[in-house]
Amino acid sequence: MWNPALLRDRRFWAAVGAVALLITLLTFWVVRSYQRAQARDALNAFAPFQSPPIELQFPRFVVENDASRQVLSPGAREGIWALHALGGKPQVWEVRLTNQGQRWFSVVGNQVVATFKAGARRVTRVVGLENIFPTRTVRFRFIWTELHPGSVALGTGTPMIGEEYEGEALFFYEQDKWRILHWSAPAFEQAVSQFNTLQSP
Repeated sequence: MWNPALLRDRRFWAAVGAVALLITLLTFWVVRSYQRAQARDALNAFAPFQSPPIELQFPRFVVENDASRQVLSPGAREGIWALHALGGKPQVWEVRLTNQGQRWFSVVGNQVVATFKAGARRVTRVVGLENIFPTRTVRFRFIWTELHPGSVALGTGTPMIGEEYEGEALFFYEQDKWRILHWSAPAFEQAVSQFNTLQSP
């Protein structure tokens, strides 16, 4: 026998269940949005990420080959250094800094060392968040907002201002706050790493 009261009860509890589910999903979304904003702001306030030093050094005397020519040509073309042939077998170049190059690089012993910061970058959004307490892995997108003029020595590997790149950071919860332990933002680091291939005689 059809019972209107029973039907009303079923509809009521179905509505209650739907509202409870909606509240649960909304709460989860709010918490995750807060956590992502928290991670983004922490990275943007962290000076070693926001304005990183450029860890670039390479031999002053370099074996001349196709690989060294490709790595060093942009700096020579931009007037940062000049390549002087010293002869020998194999052929050796001496990297001599120009007046302009001495503003951004120094010779320390037999090494050429960069003395400038890479520029400035900013996290635009967090695209992934994984909590395995007490650590948190954060995947994010970021842009370079400034690049130091000396970065032209890196050639085509230099990142583009305003273009989004991917990065990842590891946070650790300590003393009631999340602390950045490690980060990887390879758009610039890959361009720097090519100098590690240069061979000294």
